[in-house]
Amino acid sequence: MANMENKFVSPLFSTRIESLGALALVGALAVVSQFLNPYHLTLLTQITIFSLAAMGLNLLVGNTGLISVAHAAFMGVGAFSSAYLIQNVGMPALPAILLSGLITAATGLLFGLPSLRLKGVYLAMASFAAQIILYWVFEESRWLTGGQDGRFANRPVILGLNFHSSHHFYLLVLFLTVLGAIANLNILRSRLGRALAAVRDHPVAAEMMGINVFRTKIAAFGLATFYAGVAGALFGQYLEFVAIQAFNLGVSIQLLALVIIGGLGRVSGSILGAMFIIIIPEWLDTIVSLISDSAGDLAPTRLGVFGLIIVVFLIYEPHGLARTWQRMLGWVVARIYRHG
Repeated sequence: MANMENKFVSPLFSTRIESLGALALVGALAVVSQFLNPYHLTLLTQITIFSLAAMGLNLLVGNTGLISVAHAAFMGVGAFSSAYLIQNVGMPALPAILLSGLITAATGLLFGLPSLRLKGVYLAMASFAAQIILYWVFEESRWLTGGQDGRFANRPVILGLNFHSSHHFYLLVLFLTVLGAIANLNILRSRLGRALAAVRDHPVAAEMMGINVFRTKIAAFGLATFYAGVAGALFGQYLEFVAIQAFNLGVSIQLLALVIIGGLGRVSGSILGAMFIIIIPEWLDTIVSLISDSAGDLAPTRLGVFGLIIVVFLIYEPHGLARTWQRMLGWVVARIYRHG
């Protein structure tokens, strides 16, 4: 029976070239990050942290077909929990980060249990309510969050290694994000991953096949919020300050747009979507600054142009950047084999 099941387990990567490319990319990021200036290192760190958060949201939205507009609030739970555990409880940094993920998952299940009986727009409204409630809790729980004033978050020291430097801290972020990506890929090729896809595509047929639909949805929600909690903890530690404004509804919508633009149900989509969401606005800011000295006057125009870019992109590539990347990679592989 185990041998039969192993036949259906797909490899982490489709080809050997993809495997080598992934290893080369991680190695290149680790090396190049140590030579970047503060501005470009900030962009790279934000992309990496948002990629980790998006991997969790993609498990929920792309792989299970459940909508959530509360992901930023769950990142906030992780950020504030981590800061409190390290500063007030005195817990070591790495266990605090992981425990923050578990606390966030428990919080997610608290909101998810009553709402996962809902579907479509009703589930979206339930997650919207979770975002509003958690934001209100952040404002009122000054002992945990500092309220509107926020609170400081120390960068970690793990096993004697000091991550106070932004360059060193990025290596920690990259390490945890790579672990998250490997775990994500293994989940997708496991029995749980197949159950998630079945619940997304044919929930009635999945239930007839013996899949517990409700338990599968709960697992997806718990995993998604665990990723959000760990990403939030890293985000707060990188900024060295956690403010509730960093986890508002606008950021949740941005994260949802990220997974749609990047490609639903794909780990590569989470990474490419994070690059799109972080880099394109920076390019637009640069263009606006070249056009006018009063960049604030053109801020609405910049926002409108960014929205237009998203709409145009989704019209011409509805399957996201991951599909575009897959086509480009296929073309490169074909050229290599042709000339090899």
